[in-house]
Amino acid sequence: MQFYSAIKQQQGIGLIEVLVALLLFSGAALGYTALQTYALGGVNDSTMRLKAVMILNETLERMRANSQIKDFGFYQQLFNVKAIPKVIDCLHSTGCDTQQVAKNDVAILRTQAERQGLRLGMIDCPKASDGKKSKCLIAAWHHTTPTYNSSNNSKTHNESTDCLEADGRYIKGADCVFIESY
Repeated sequence: MQFYSAIKQQQGIGLIEVLVALLLFSGAALGYTALQTYALGGVNDSTMRLKAVMILNETLERMRANSQIKDFGFYQQLFNVKAIPKVIDCLHSTGCDTQQVAKNDVAILRTQAERQGLRLGMIDCPKASDGKKSKCLIAAWHHTTPTYNSSNNSKTHNESTDCLEADGRYIKGADCVFIESY
């Protein structure tokens, strides 16, 4: 019995146990933080895609409402110039012709898009699904431009800022959405 009384009983937690527990807890916290960061990136991408689809749908509706313009080439010219056209008040003036309505539509849409971090463009679709010549509306964000890579060998995928390949496929890593309009 004397042997047992000579051994001291340990009381409390030692410094090594505390450090190991702290290390495990901090590793779990870092993993959780990385997961949250990845999830927020996905939410941001989804938000931008939703904004892009909404503005592209509004664009199509405005173009279709301006029924006097049969060829969307005029809209294409307006979307692809650097300067945004000026809006003219059609209600308090003598009215607007179809081309001025188109200019107003593009000015409003491009301004809305820029406020949301989007760039709008319109191109001849790389590959029409039914053989007809159609136009593609593109909304792009971040580093991507609303264009397509017309020559397959001019840029590598890592250097490209285009949205689409020449055959109509998305370029890997491109931040854009396109919709075909007739």
